[in-house]
Formats: sequence, C-alpha cells, structure tokens
Amino acid sequence: MDSRILNIALGYKIKDGPWGGGNQFLKSFRDYFQSRGAKVGFELEKGLDLILIINPRKESSAFGLEDVKRYKRSFPKAKVITRINDSDKTGKSYKADCLRLEACKISDGVVFISNWLLDYYLERGFNKDTPHTVINNGPDENIFNPQGYIPWRKGEVMRIVTHHWSDNCMKGADVYKRFDEILDEPSIRKDFSFTYIGHLPSYPYKIQFKNTKYLVPLALETLASELKSHHVYLTAARWEGCGMHQLEGACCGLPVLFSNEGGGAVECCQGFGIQFTEETFREGLFKMLNDYAGLQPKMKEFPLNASLMNKRYEEFISRILLT
Repeated sequence: MDSRILNIALGYKIKDGPWGGGNQFLKSFRDYFQSRGAKVGFELEKGLDLILIINPRKESSAFGLEDVKRYKRSFPKAKVITRINDSDKTGKSYKADCLRLEACKISDGVVFISNWLLDYYLERGFNKDTPHTVINNGPDENIFNPQGYIPWRKGEVMRIVTHHWSDNCMKGADVYKRFDEILDEPSIRKDFSFTYIGHLPSYPYKIQFKNTKYLVPLALETLASELKSHHVYLTAARWEGCGMHQLEGACCGLPVLFSNEGGGAVECCQGFGIQFTEETFREGLFKMLNDYAGLQPKMKEFPLNASLMNKRYEEFISRILLT
C-alpha cells in the first residue's frame, strides 16, 4: 500500500450490535486499514484518496452515487472503487442493479464478492474492461474459529443450525419451515435437531416453529460459541452474493449443507459440505449423516477469513491508486 497516510471514505456507516455480514465487512476493513496507518471515515471531505461505494442508494448509505459524482468533479484525482455484494436476482425489478452498474461506470475499480456475482453482472452489461477483481467475504478468525467445536459422533442427534439477521424470505424460509415440519417424524427427530438464530421472515408468511429451537440475534462472540455447540451449518438462502453467515459456520468447523441456488455460497462451500436441491433436502440431511466423518476434518482447511480478505483489498487498492 502507498506509504503515505491514505484518506479513505466508506459509503456506509457502521452499526452497533448484531447486524448483517456487510456491517462485519465494514468493521473489519476499517480496523485493518487503520492499523496500516490509513484514515478511514464516512464523509466526502476534502483530500480523499479513495472512495469506497458500498451502496449507491443515498437513502441507505453514508453518501450516494450523485454525491460521489459531484465530489469527483471537484476532486478528480480521488479514486473510486465500487464493492458489489448483492443483486436484484431475488426481486421483481432491476433498479438496484442498474444503479450499481451506473456506479461501476464512474469507478476506477470494482470488487465483486463472488464469481457468481461477477458473471451475473457481466450478463447485465458490466464492462469487463473496467479494472475488477473477485474478493470473497471472510469472517474474523479471532472470533469464528474451530476452537471449542466438538465433532458429532455416530449415535448422537446431529445438531444443525442457521442464522440470519434479515427477515427476507429469500434467506430460505420455505426450507427452514419444511425442516421444522419434518421434525414431526420420529425417523427425522431421532437423528436431527434444528436451531434458528436471528430474525424470522415476516413476508409473505410468518414462520411459527414447532420443533425448532429459536434464538434472537446474538453478539458475535456469543454467536460463535452457539454455532460451535452444533455440528452442521445449514443455509437455504437463494442467490446471495457471498453471505457471511455460512462462512462463519464453516470457520467454526461446521460442514455446510447448502442450496444449489445459493449463488456465491455454492462456490465458497464446494468441498466443505453437501449441496441440496429443493427436491433433495431430506436426502441431503441423511447424506450429511453418512459423509460427516469424511467432511468435518477438511474444515480446518477452509480458506476464507478476514485476514485474507483485507490483504486482497489492500493489494487491489494499491493497484488502483497507481492507475
């Protein structure tokens, strides 16, 4: 990284308490670059070296795309990087996609958080000649690590867990509801249990669990401890860029049971879990039961963490600053 003190503006303010993976990224990025001597803030002040657009919509950001355009007209030497972590794949309109693509057009570089997202936006019209890279999310390994995780042993009930801070039904509400329902069956209940942590979906229907342990959102350290008290991580989220939740489970040592429609989750979890389709969820459960002994030891090799993520951001930013 440039040896002088860098002045960086983040386009999204950090929240306190349990929030989603994007908030964790912001904290991790800020702490890493501050430790490297950079100044990291949330305002478009004079003298910025780098502006990181997180969400181009001003109503949900520290500043919006039009603010960045105005700033660049006054201070053209400032570099702009857009981080794309989401898509409108799960929605009915493509307004946010169009806004993200517009942000890419004024950016000196673009970061996609998965190859799946890159391919998606290439199909939507992203200019591949724009300097870009793929940097997967990575949880804080000081918190999310396998220390204290106790592997499942044959004959025990296999404890399965998921967590979501969003109430979006596309996080996998239908699968979690179905899992809760089939736990009525003695043949399922004798082998599996399920814990859901976080906010429950509120639309188009509200889940009322009967057989599932439910916990409210937890602070990170408490969350990590709770994840480690389980054996397997389940994500049924559809078309996410690279959700932090399944990575947190994997980093804690839990093999992942993941949907084939998981978007970036599929590429991140290949080799570290079992993929299921809408039709094969039940089969996936029993395949995990059979394959767990071979899968779990591989989890110590799971490569995604905050240190790697931040190092790759530093390398890409250094490249962009030299252009």
